Amino acid sequence: MDFIQYLQIWTKADINQGRWMIGIAVLIILPICIMLIKTGNSFQKGMLIPLGLLFLIDVGYGGYLLYSKPKSMEKTKKSFQLNSEITFDNEVLKVKVDHKSYTMTKYIWAGLLILSIGCFFILKKEYLQGLALGFAVIFLGMLLIDAFLHQNLKLYLSNFVK
Repeated sequence: MDFIQYLQIWTKADINQGRWMIGIAVLIILPICIMLIKTGNSFQKGMLIPLGLLFLIDVGYGGYLLYSKPKSMEKTKKSFQLNSEITFDNEVLKVKVDHKSYTMTKYIWAGLLILSIGCFFILKKEYLQGLALGFAVIFLGMLLIDAFLHQNLKLYLSNFVK
């Protein structure tokens, strides 16, 4: 396979991830948020804000992937046809920077997840415990999103960078 085929596979994987993100947000997170709005329990009300944010993050970033990845791939393909060596070198550099970024953000999300779980046990008010647990769910969601995107990137990177 050549560079363009690897680029297409990576793009398709990220587009599928965007679809999954939107699907999970609409089919799972949105109904849970609606259910939490209708409850009078302060613990569940505390979870509403973070889960609402997670819904917005999933829909927003999933939509961004669906919208931007095909355009980015076409731009890279055209650039590769004009000057393959420079485009290849630029793509390798960009992917290596993204790899470092995903590696760093996974540690950040994991640290924030641990902090949120710790806050859940330290805080005594139900609303704040719900808020802490909701943020733990957000950070777990972000950790999973970045882990899957990073896995796609590592596969792409391993195919043409030795």
